[in-house]
Amino acid sequence: MAMRIHDRSTRGAAALPIFVLTAGLVVSGCTSSGGDSKPDPVRTAAASDETMRLTAFDSCGALVDDFRAAALRTLADRKSPDTTKSDGIPPGAMADAGEAPAAAPRAAAPPGLAEDKAAPTAPEHSTTNTQERGVDEPDLVKTDGRRVLTVADGRLSVVDAATHRVSGTLEVPGARASDLLLFGDRALLILGGSSNLPKSKGGSGKMAPIPVDPGGSSRLLPDSRARFVLVDLTAAPRVIGDLSVDGSYTDGRQIGSTARIVVRSRPRLSLSSATSPGKAKDLVQRSTAADWLPQFTLAANGRTDSGNLVGCDRVSRPQAKPGEPGHTGAATLSVLSFDLTRDLDKGDPVTVAADVDNVYASESNLYLATTVMRRTVSKDAKVIGGGPPNTTTTINQLDISGKGTPKLVGTGAVSGAMVNEYAMSEHAGNLRVATTLQPGDPTIPGTVPGGLPRNETTRGSAPGSAASGQAVPDAAPRGAIAPSDPTEATPGPPRDVSPPIAPRTGTESVVTVLARSGDRLTPIGRVGGLGRTERIMAVRFVGPLAYVVTFRQTDPLYTLDLSDPRNPRTVGELKINGYSAYLHPIADGRLIGVGQDATDGGRRLGTQVSLFDVSTLADPTRIAQYALPGANSQAEQNAHAFLYWAKDGTVVVPVNDSYRAAQPQIAPGEKYPSAGAYALVLRIQGSSIVEVGRVTHPGANIQRSLVIGTDLWTVSAAGISVDRLADVRQVAWIPTA
Repeated sequence: MAMRIHDRSTRGAAALPIFVLTAGLVVSGCTSSGGDSKPDPVRTAAASDETMRLTAFDSCGALVDDFRAAALRTLADRKSPDTTKSDGIPPGAMADAGEAPAAAPRAAAPPGLAEDKAAPTAPEHSTTNTQERGVDEPDLVKTDGRRVLTVADGRLSVVDAATHRVSGTLEVPGARASDLLLFGDRALLILGGSSNLPKSKGGSGKMAPIPVDPGGSSRLLPDSRARFVLVDLTAAPRVIGDLSVDGSYTDGRQIGSTARIVVRSRPRLSLSSATSPGKAKDLVQRSTAADWLPQFTLAANGRTDSGNLVGCDRVSRPQAKPGEPGHTGAATLSVLSFDLTRDLDKGDPVTVAADVDNVYASESNLYLATTVMRRTVSKDAKVIGGGPPNTTTTINQLDISGKGTPKLVGTGAVSGAMVNEYAMSEHAGNLRVATTLQPGDPTIPGTVPGGLPRNETTRGSAPGSAASGQAVPDAAPRGAIAPSDPTEATPGPPRDVSPPIAPRTGTESVVTVLARSGDRLTPIGRVGGLGRTERIMAVRFVGPLAYVVTFRQTDPLYTLDLSDPRNPRTVGELKINGYSAYLHPIADGRLIGVGQDATDGGRRLGTQVSLFDVSTLADPTRIAQYALPGANSQAEQNAHAFLYWAKDGTVVVPVNDSYRAAQPQIAPGEKYPSAGAYALVLRIQGSSIVEVGRVTHPGANIQRSLVIGTDLWTVSAAGISVDRLADVRQVAWIPTA
């Protein structure tokens, strides 16, 4: 049975795929001869590439005409009983009120330590746990080894690492900072506004995106504004530039001194004030370019400027017809570029008439991905159940190899939905993408009526789950079966039905390799059959290798060889209970996994940290496990919360037991509390995972941890605790609230 997991993440990587219901298409599989014709998965995955290619508007008149047509088409479709578009303009999306959906999660790497620009005299220290080496990511804590900057409580606090004293604070009036970037003596504070995108940073924390009712589509306040504040740190923190932009902060990356920030914006129309469809239509028809383009306000160098963020000729759109999926006029995304060594400006933006769910960057390219789901509905009364869903993820590639304006260089599409941005990885000039295909996806070979792929049977249960500090028993106690996922039918005896039904399969996951040819990202290789009837929970690409975790009741860990991009292949598989939501590669062919232990039936038991040996791809094994019954960890959802210090094998993850109150700080040698909110400090010793200690903060959940010299620093909204790394004995407590 599939689990329904309540996501506790405050950030996210993976938004629910946009759900589009399209009328007038008859299900061809209902009258076929039984599946003799097998689609080419690589060719089918690229079927929508032509309509997703981008072209720039040549004038504001063309832009307005196009956006009006897209919006009017969307409004008309909303009234149709056969067609609903949630990637169109949902009720209230342009209104004066809205709310964000539950966040879903994202991931990171040991070679993915952010490049550090600390002074030569700075002590050895950790940096933000990032996905790619040399590509930093915004987070609520940064350090250069000499000082620690945190916005954990919404304001900036600067702490001297040597004296353990707060050397400066800065509170931005009317806003709370959520993330920051650091370069030299400059910090960029990010105040995200009312984001409607989940921005997890690591593990999945819950199932891969599941299609939802279009009525539940996300909303964004049209008057919400993302804000970026440049701060000088040479003395007391001082604001030297303040930029606000219509929309919500989505994500960002930093290479050297250059930050690339992605903002998602909605039109400025207020259709909720329209008392009838006719008046809503009139609002759209009377709209101007200023209603569709995001606006900005910049305060810097003693002056204030405002206006359109971007000119009409700097906006690109898909070549799909206005109102079609991928081009509904409901959102634009803008990439802003800031050199942190220079004055703040409006970011030399590049804007696309498209949506964005996940952001990934290598040192040379930025990839923006969005997922659209379309379900066909037949007008033939003899066909029931509707056609199979068609889920497509569109990816736009921007060249960011220099410090200048990003250049849109390629667009492509793959079948299925990504769990988070860690499902993308660039290697040797190719982009690898891991996705989960929905039941009935035409690229799954051998689709047949029912809930499972052809020849698929129910899986046997995997052995064992663990208790904290105990060996894994031969069999785990059985728990309650979680509610089933409606998209995953349980196999049963065939039913006699007179009308034909739409063909369905179980879910299945694939890894697709894309190569850029001209302005297209073209699939050149694909390996499928991963986790049939399951969903991707975590992905980790390491050079020419990949590790994929899927989950339904057990946790298959797949090892993949991608060294031949045209012939990727699955090499090994390990089945265990529970799942890893975040994978972190370390030396000697090993992986650390953070996720949830589970019963044979798939019921979650609590946080587990696993150590895998993947040095032999064909025979992956779990060699150690540390379990915390009843607990959960932010590291399952946000890789920035995970710390691995390779020098001595230390692992730190924040843990929360929501059923009990947090315990006070304890001295080494005393009995550790069995529950509460704390940072769990573990150490990898050979083939074992041992506990070093636990750190708690007064009345606050620990959010991040880092190492400076021989000390462990843990950060919460209440303050910072400095403890000896060797034995977790407290050195200092630094209040910042």
